Amino acid sequence: MSKKFKAQDYFRYPKLGKKWRKPRGLQSKLRLRKGGSGMHVAVGYGKRYTPQPLLVRCAKDLENCPNGVIFSSGLGSRKTAMLTLKAKEKGIRIFNMRKVKRAARLEAALKKRSAEKKKEAKIEKKMGFFEEVVPQVLEKGKTKTYRLRDHGLKAGDTVAFENTQKKEVFGHAKITNVEKTTVGKLDLKDPGHHRVYDKVDELVEAFKRHYPDKDVTTETDAWVYTYEFTPAKKPAAKKEKK
Repeated sequence: MSKKFKAQDYFRYPKLGKKWRKPRGLQSKLRLRKGGSGMHVAVGYGKRYTPQPLLVRCAKDLENCPNGVIFSSGLGSRKTAMLTLKAKEKGIRIFNMRKVKRAARLEAALKKRSAEKKKEAKIEKKMGFFEEVVPQVLEKGKTKTYRLRDHGLKAGDTVAFENTQKKEVFGHAKITNVEKTTVGKLDLKDPGHHRVYDKVDELVEAFKRHYPDKDVTTETDAWVYTYEFTPAKKPAAKKEKK
């Protein structure tokens, strides 16, 4: 309140101070607006109107806002980023730029996370085979593989088969079944595994050769992966020029 408007009898009672108080007395001369009693607050004494920015909640609010805009606190980062682009296209001033900058940072973080997820999805899952086992898969109808670790695969997954010595992918397979068991319970005569064993000790020794760092016993966990194999296409031979 302006210093022109003072409380009634401020000069008589110093404790009242000069702060404006509306007079309510029945015989108050200031309330009755008697001459010489002081200035009473009334219409016409106000300050000049200052144009205020418009509060924006949706794209429609940007149609008519010559005095700038303030984005609502209820707007999310994506919508704030979208409205910021539209406001810049129209040349509209944005007053709460702190919210815009925060929305831009969040949008960039979301895009980065999305790109990382896509990159992870593109990474092909692989299953390695020793070179002496590759012909069994390619030519002799091997449809099962015994493993001592979980490859994180489930039925329906597609996996690339790789020659571990040559680091070459020789085909792809669709996993049809995954079974967890122990080495002692594996079928020694299963034709799907191609190689058969007479005793479980022979299978244990075979695992020890493939997993030299692992202590293999009949109680060791094992995974049986059944698959449908598709060999890789061989590159076409180049024709010799005559």
